[in-house]
Amino acid sequence: MAFKKILRNTNWLAVAGIVTAIYTIAVGYMLGWSRTWTFLTTEPDLNEVGDFLAGVFAPVALAWLVAAVFTQRQELNETRDQFAEAKRVTDEQLKVINKQTALLALQHNQAVENAQKAYRLSLFDKRYQIYEKFIKFGELHERKDYDEASYLAMVNLSQEAAFVFDDSIQEWLDDIAQNIFDYDQFKSGNPLKMDHDGYGNSMIVDDERNRQLQRQYGEFTDWIKEQFLPSERNERFWQFMHVSDKAYGH
Repeated sequence: MAFKKILRNTNWLAVAGIVTAIYTIAVGYMLGWSRTWTFLTTEPDLNEVGDFLAGVFAPVALAWLVAAVFTQRQELNETRDQFAEAKRVTDEQLKVINKQTALLALQHNQAVENAQKAYRLSLFDKRYQIYEKFIKFGELHERKDYDEASYLAMVNLSQEAAFVFDDSIQEWLDDIAQNIFDYDQFKSGNPLKMDHDGYGNSMIVDDERNRQLQRQYGEFTDWIKEQFLPSERNERFWQFMHVSDKAYGH
């Protein structure tokens, strides 16, 4: 491991330069500088000079070749290490991104769940308010006859229901409002004959026409009152009191 570390950290070009310098000095010392200079400059045989230079510089060339190989190997190792480090950094970044994505997904799921709960509570509350208004309307008209104000109140209730119930509830409330309107119109166009009892009090004349009108009045009011019976209203409203997670739509 230490040897590999030395090979990896050594500047091989510098080593080659030092080896070249030492080799040059050694060759010059062994052969003699003056002798070598004389051989090269005094009308030498070029073949002999070439053979001499080839023999002398072959070890130098070999040294530089080895240095180049080791230097290239160092560069390749550095490049590989850089790639490995880049991969490690990328893997760490991916881990962070995956954690952030998981956290965002958890937050999103929690937000959706909270929104669904809020939606269910809000929708149930609005439906229950309309249900209570319907009951109060029926209780009020146990003591009061139906008139134009009753018709308008039922129309308003139908319009409110259109936003939180499906078409069946709205159509049912519209039918009630229409029957109240028809009853009020019929009663206005066909009033009962009234008389006085001799003491300043008004009284309904007991004749066949009035009895017939009262039966017709009753046909209207009986149907309307039946719609407010607990059995009828529960059958109409009960299925809508179990609120879904999904947004309301027809």
